[in-house]
Amino acid sequence: MKVYSVVGNKKKVTMETNGSLLKVVGNNCIVRVSCNHGEIEVIGNDCSVEVRDNYGTIQLVGGNGIVTIVNRWDGDRVQLVGPTNHLTVAGKRKGVPSYEAQLSPFSKNLDDVIESLFTFVMR
Repeated sequence: MKVYSVVGNKKKVTMETNGSLLKVVGNNCIVRVSCNHGEIEVIGNDCSVEVRDNYGTIQLVGGNGIVTIVNRWDGDRVQLVGPTNHLTVAGKRKGVPSYEAQLSPFSKNLDDVIESLFTFVMR
């Protein structure tokens, strides 16, 4: 499998058909692919990935990114890692759930949690 690597900020990559591994590393990058049969991996903040037909894999790592797909086909895979990333499929926006730390329902404040953890670690 061929590997295409692009490194740098504010890069724009356009491909008609991707049948290999396309790896883009940098902030504010834009990747446009008409038909994805391979793998697209984008690492950076404020990046955008636009795919018309996705048969392969798309992975976006970083914050404030957006993945726009017109058609998803069986067997494709999309993975978004980072805060405030968005996935848009056929014009419908799907937010990625973000997870936040929560206090135990049995504790009144943060000091109760820290004290119980501290005593557990010291044992």
